[in-house]
Formats: sequence, C-alpha cells, structure tokens
Amino acid sequence: MHRWRVLCFPNAGSAEDMYSSEGTGSRRVASPLLEWCRRSMAECLAVQPPGRNMRMREQPITSCQHMAAALLPVVASRLCNTPYIVVAHSVGTWCAYEFLMLARDAGLPMPKHIFLSAMAAPDIPEDRRPWRRNKDLDEHSFIEECRGWDVNEVVFGPAMWPTYHSLMRADFTLFDEYKFQRAGEAPLDCPITAFYGSRDRRITQGMVEGWQRFTTSSFEVIEIGGHHLWPLDRQAKVSWLEHICQRLYNLETA
Repeated sequence: MHRWRVLCFPNAGSAEDMYSSEGTGSRRVASPLLEWCRRSMAECLAVQPPGRNMRMREQPITSCQHMAAALLPVVASRLCNTPYIVVAHSVGTWCAYEFLMLARDAGLPMPKHIFLSAMAAPDIPEDRRPWRRNKDLDEHSFIEECRGWDVNEVVFGPAMWPTYHSLMRADFTLFDEYKFQRAGEAPLDCPITAFYGSRDRRITQGMVEGWQRFTTSSFEVIEIGGHHLWPLDRQAKVSWLEHICQRLYNLETA
C-alpha cells in the first residue's frame, strides 16, 4: 500500500506552518488535515517559500512560474508511484497550477484531487483583476491594499511591519505580475474542489468558479464562512479542512 502525500501551498505572507502546525498552548487548534495524515500515515509536504521563517535570509521568489520550477526537482521523486493531493490557498493556487502543469510536462502522475481556495482562475484577464498592483502604490496605499485582503492589523504595527513590508511586496508581486501562458493547453484531468469566503472582499464566487475550465473531471464549489484569510480564523479553518478531509476519506475507500 502506497503512502499518501499532501502537497500544500500557502498564501501571500504565510509560511508552511499554516498547514504543518497546530500551534501550542492556548493557541493550539486541532487540524483535521493533520489528524487525517496521522491516521492514514500520510506525509504533509508543506511548501516553504524563501524569504520567511527558516528561509528568512533567502531572496523571495516573485514569479509563480519560477516558484513552480524551483519546487519541482525538490518534490518530484516523492510524487512518483504514490497517491497525492494538492491543497492551496489564494496566490498559492496559481503556484500550484503552474507546478502541476510543469509536473505533467515532465511525465509525473497527477494528484487524485486538487483543493483550491480564495483565488480567481489564473486566466482571469488582467483588466478584471480586483486589486491594485503594488508597484504603483506608496507604503500607505499598499497597507490599505493589504487590508482589502483582510491581512491582520497586528502585521502593520511597528514590531512586525518592518519585516513583513518587503515580504508582502514580494508575495503580492506573484499575482500582480502573473502572466497566464497556458492558453490552449489541455485541462487537468483530476477532480477540483474550489472554495470561496462568504466575506471575501476581493475574490467572488464567480471568480472561483472559473477553475472549472481547468479540469475535465468533476468540479464543485463550496462556501466557507469567513473573509479572504480564513485559514487564520480558527473556526473557518477547521470547517475548510473538514471539507477536505471528508473527500480524502472517500478517496481512501473508493
């Protein structure tokens, strides 16, 4: 029996611990996804982009295509001859898409299921993207743009903003400067479950539904009660991960 693997992509400003950690003490929140991994002896492969946490001294990557290209040789051998799924939030979904297209080009197997949340499909026209490009914004305007994405106010305080400002600029560039280059290529052939936040001020249900164009398999859309960064809200995060795990249990028993 092959060991399942869960490949996870974080949103802008976040790190791998949004998937791999349950916190400690009073901040601990049980993760249905990690509980499933423990029960099924699955391995959580949470992507850690450079420029944060243990990779703080490394230069951030500002292109989804470059992020995908950097990741492929790191994980390719661990996705061969074993079932896996992909989980991605916000701009992580575009990095995940570019990764999967590179993986398919390289002849690697595709995931058994893809879970994408809180981001428009990558072929959204640039003039319909519901955000302002950060290169055109001064610091005050950029902070307001971050607030539009529901970034926690604590980030803008004097203790954190000097560190987070450059990281957020780099991560926002991932979607600001993204150029969709896969027009006309065959869709993926694996099921996609897409999520949107009921109070998301940037990404609408209709934008998320655009992901249906990217699969020839089954597709569903699920609403999560929360704003754009619901993985940072205890109740919303648990609800989101429970939806994912329900489908993982079905995959196991299929």
